[in-house]
Amino acid sequence: MKKLLVVNGNPDAATDRLTNGLADAYQEGAEAAGHSVSRINVGVLAFSMLRTAAEFGTTPSEQAIVHARSAFLAADHVAFLYPLWLGGPPALLKGFLEQVARNQFFIRENKGGFPRGALTGRSASVIVTMGMPSLLYRTLFGAHGTKAFDRSILRMAGFSPVRTHLFGGRAITAPHTTALIEKVRRMGRKLA
Repeated sequence: MKKLLVVNGNPDAATDRLTNGLADAYQEGAEAAGHSVSRINVGVLAFSMLRTAAEFGTTPSEQAIVHARSAFLAADHVAFLYPLWLGGPPALLKGFLEQVARNQFFIRENKGGFPRGALTGRSASVIVTMGMPSLLYRTLFGAHGTKAFDRSILRMAGFSPVRTHLFGGRAITAPHTTALIEKVRRMGRKLA
């Protein structure tokens, strides 16, 4: 049994969004497998955006971010779900992670200044939806936005392994969404 954190990174807080349904399915699958699950819906949180390097070096005091940091520390596995916006994660999700990462929460400096992940021992799943076919995003665009999220945020913070799943085109349109939700529910059971 593992402790799981599900992060729904869609800035749109409407419950009828596909990302919300996928987050529900992943959570249901994990709970059915006996895992303990907590959840953060970024679209409903109230927090400020960082504007200076000095702010980034301080410890956050906003309650939503303090709670999120505790949830990250308690988790064995974190599942991030978000829609692809302008080739990468939505700005609000990145802004949320910038707030959580403040004051070396994600990355610490070793002697000599080389960074090391502060959240080692945790795995992550990344589930991304997009309007274009995911094969096109991978081949024509190189999936650079999701690769940057994986490498520059999650792996730098110490998450390993990180499994990224891209769903787009017909997979996210009715009637295919039912099959996609079931697939994500199975992924939640396996923490894939």
